[in-house]
Amino acid sequence: MNRNALAIVALALALPAGAEEQPGEPGASPRWGAFEFSLGAYKPNVDAEFGGGVHPWSTAFGDGRGLIFRADVSRSVYTGFGSLDVGIGAGYFQKSGKGLLQDGTASGDSTTFKMIPLRVSLTYRFDVLAQRYGVPLSPYGRFSLDRYQWWVNNGAGKTASLNGKDGSGATNGYSLSGGVAFLLDFLDPGLAREMDRDTGINDTYLFVDFTKSFVSDLHSAKSWDLSDEKVTISGGILFVF
Repeated sequence: MNRNALAIVALALALPAGAEEQPGEPGASPRWGAFEFSLGAYKPNVDAEFGGGVHPWSTAFGDGRGLIFRADVSRSVYTGFGSLDVGIGAGYFQKSGKGLLQDGTASGDSTTFKMIPLRVSLTYRFDVLAQRYGVPLSPYGRFSLDRYQWWVNNGAGKTASLNGKDGSGATNGYSLSGGVAFLLDFLDPGLAREMDRDTGINDTYLFVDFTKSFVSDLHSAKSWDLSDEKVTISGGILFVF
């Protein structure tokens, strides 16, 4: 066998290993969108509506922040320089405490505030660093239109009412988010390629998110202010597929 034949054989044997796709490179499964879960700390800004005179939320539920869970799914509409996703999401929040008497003081009866936050969002993710240059960080920004469905249960587990008014409703608003995601594929590229082949998941990220919400029906006097009194800090996992 001459030298040229040996070179051809060596190249052929090397191709399977060398041609394995890297996450985010051509050869990976086609990108469709993303799915994410997050968990954060939240406290609605209800007390701010009362000018500091009374604090119905803190009186009933305390000063602590509760946990808010969210799940979002999105469709990628642009994947050139970074990615742009349009998505929808839903979540759950619950806080238990003591009911209030007519004078605003706490009663001996238990009560629970429950909420399902819904949103439609537009997210830009600057994943160029992770996908092209091997830096496993992807900053992102998000704008969301929000609708918070809520209800209050009494000690019997039924929806509370006061003076004939049902203790449930919905409050609309918007929120602004920003954060950074860490590409887990960077830790084990071989496992990431195998997951892509088996499940179609291109990339997996862990992320931290900072969200400022404005959910008060444009400061309507007839609505509760369910904006977070500060900034909601969340952490979660993101799957790009």
